[in-house]
Amino acid sequence: MSEIRSVIVAGSGPIAWIAAAGLLRAFHHRRLEVSVVDTGASRDARVGRWTLPSQRGMHALLGIAEPHFIQHTGATFKLASEHLGWQGEGSRFLHAHGEIGTDLGGTPFYKFLQNAALTGTAERPEAFSVAGSAARLGKFARPMGEGAALTASFTYGFHVADAPYAQYLRAHALRLGVREATASLGEVLLSEGGDIHALRLTDGTTLSADYYIDCSGPEARLLGKLAAAEREDWSSWLPCDRMWSALGPATNEPPPLTHTVAAPAGWFWRAPLAQASMTGLVYASAFQSDEAARAALAAVEPALRSEPTLTRFASGRRHKFWERNCVALGAAVVELEPLAGADLHLAQIGLATFIELFPLARGSAVEAVEYNRLMAEYADALRDFTLAHYRAGPQRPGEFWAATRAQPAPARLADKLALYAASGRINLLDHETFEETDWAWLLLGSGCKSDAIELQIKLRLGKLSSQEVNSLRTHVQQVAASMPRHIDFVRHQAALAARVAG
Repeated sequence: MSEIRSVIVAGSGPIAWIAAAGLLRAFHHRRLEVSVVDTGASRDARVGRWTLPSQRGMHALLGIAEPHFIQHTGATFKLASEHLGWQGEGSRFLHAHGEIGTDLGGTPFYKFLQNAALTGTAERPEAFSVAGSAARLGKFARPMGEGAALTASFTYGFHVADAPYAQYLRAHALRLGVREATASLGEVLLSEGGDIHALRLTDGTTLSADYYIDCSGPEARLLGKLAAAEREDWSSWLPCDRMWSALGPATNEPPPLTHTVAAPAGWFWRAPLAQASMTGLVYASAFQSDEAARAALAAVEPALRSEPTLTRFASGRRHKFWERNCVALGAAVVELEPLAGADLHLAQIGLATFIELFPLARGSAVEAVEYNRLMAEYADALRDFTLAHYRAGPQRPGEFWAATRAQPAPARLADKLALYAASGRINLLDHETFEETDWAWLLLGSGCKSDAIELQIKLRLGKLSSQEVNSLRTHVQQVAASMPRHIDFVRHQAALAARVAG
């Protein structure tokens, strides 16, 4: 039995409240005492976010009913992301949350698309994806059935504004029994041995715990007191370090889709909400000033509903995620542009790994060594997937875009891209943040070509008839077309939650 009886989570955003509620749920049998201390505004504040499908699983673990979440946050569903212009003007590709086609006797269907590209008859992966086809049509339904059924071959994430999401998670955590400090963080007090001894609040009171979780953003107000500031700098590969974001008007037919559009010094994005939209510009300050970027955002979306929020980040990660009696999650340890929508996902991997390695004794250090190794691998994998959007396929012209390819790629990404180019293989390492199908969406969609595919797979594909392919394509389109409109599904979920509450 662990001697750890209390944990304080420091932060104010969604990650802090997810961590607090998650710890309380995981260790309810131990009656772990969990408290949250507000750390105030951070330089990584944003208007909103898009999430990966793992957010569904986290909500389930926290006991959050999805219709209730949709009703109280104004969130919408996300089946895919569409990237426009990343490989040059006129280019576009989709990355959907789900399988491409159906398994061909142990061979993933995306191999058929690779082979088709080699013969000059390339087809878009979304034609064989329920999630991709539905996203294009502005339709949505939850997965149904089991196993290899097309109706069960996809999943989804969410688009959600940050302020209502944090408020929602806070209310849920407090209902579960998480405690909230009466004042915000003032000072971190250390013991003679170097551990965190207590937190002094702005009202003069102090709170202490056995362990502390730092969710304070890139300022790392707790971990920064314990660990040296050494970090891996990723800015030579990923030069974007700013984002303006704001609320915009609602659209009549909001798709379950995040759009990104390449720009001279970064990329624009847009995501729908139930009664509004979110829009932003991620850019590199070395190539565009804050004033020019804000003007560019206003030109793209002149009817902004809110004053734009400026987010600052420095691409990279700390060497240590866990030091002494403090574990950091989110931007306190990893800063990265939001292209992949994986910031919550990575933080939740960190939370789950901490729960798995939960120390038996406060002074134990061996768990931290393994935690730091694992989380470094997960973070580097996310860096590589993000960077691959800039590296795969033809290069977009422009000084900024040339800068994203000026330095040799990290070794693990360079090896992955080289192997794919040579044989069509997608090599997954341990502790990847994205699966093989996700890489297939990215590499196929971006026009990253393979010189060949494995001979045994090529022979297997030779037995696949055009009639089977056409039948699959037709079936996918029929399933997608049968779904309700995305906005109708969102409204039905909110109404369902209201009826249950009434």
